[in-house]
Amino acid sequence: MKKLIIFLSLTFLMILCTSCERKSDVDTLTYAVFPYLPDTGYYQELIEKRWSELEPDIKLVRAEWDCYSDSAPAGIDVVMYDCFVQDKIIDSGWIKPIERSSIQNISDIFPFAPEGASRDGKLYGIPVFLCGNFLIYDRNCDILEKAEHITDLSDCSGMLVIASEDPLVRSQYILEAATDIHGKFDPSADICAEEEKIIALIDGLAVHGHKQDTTDELALTYDKGVGEGYIGFSESMRLLKERIPGTDIKTVSFGSGNNLPLLYADAAAVTAGVSGERYEKCVELMNVMADAEILTSLSDDNGEPAYLLLARQSPYAVLSEKFPLYNQLEKIASDENNQIITG
Repeated sequence: MKKLIIFLSLTFLMILCTSCERKSDVDTLTYAVFPYLPDTGYYQELIEKRWSELEPDIKLVRAEWDCYSDSAPAGIDVVMYDCFVQDKIIDSGWIKPIERSSIQNISDIFPFAPEGASRDGKLYGIPVFLCGNFLIYDRNCDILEKAEHITDLSDCSGMLVIASEDPLVRSQYILEAATDIHGKFDPSADICAEEEKIIALIDGLAVHGHKQDTTDELALTYDKGVGEGYIGFSESMRLLKERIPGTDIKTVSFGSGNNLPLLYADAAAVTAGVSGERYEKCVELMNVMADAEILTSLSDDNGEPAYLLLARQSPYAVLSEKFPLYNQLEKIASDENNQIITG
């Protein structure tokens, strides 16, 4: 009996020590959110509040990482990146794949989004946010209300606030035009004469003096009564005050053919140096970052809509009851023809 008691005591101590070792092995996780969100601080607060409820013994440490310009995310466990630069990040060995089965409620994510975050049959991130170049316009403008193609506006001039001379934005328009003209997404294709005509048309539609504005500046200019609309990201509508009641948003074809909508996607990923239990906790954190309730709260900051385009479907039902424009955002996000821009 004494030997049995000693054996049980030793076994209990071994289990206790193992538990303590595992607990101390992951006491912090460092993470970085996408730095170009309208309110990164509020997003981090929501993440950290939920995380403290799930993992009170693991502290989250904020970091900054820009997938476009920064080097390897050394010392960061979880990052967010734009799938547009996914090839560079994967080829550089900065992130590692995850199992589809590890994504909570994956059926709530629009199917095209995980496809965009995948390469060679492997999924590298959980899509959280979407983005694109949309026509945001005064619905009282009959021409824009009826327009389905940018070429429908060929007889117009100076009616849209467009950053047509910004090199990055201009390259996006060329890619959009090439996709709609040729009926397929091919970022390596050379620009053709028809695409040049589309860009010239966009230049003619652009209001003078604002052709190199940021998307936020475009929104603020439109809100002051300049132009009948603008081309920009959905989240820029959060800046509209005077004209928001009469404003609508939609996709249009950048060519004369059918619209093949292209979207950017921001995904949460685990960095390459992480393994074991730490990897499991990182995947848990990624799921928190992509949680529907958190995204709903982020999109409604004390009654102020962020107009973020979300990769999950369920938040739209809640948000559209309070902010009607989310009905249009859901229509844009749920288009089965959507394709994520990768490169």
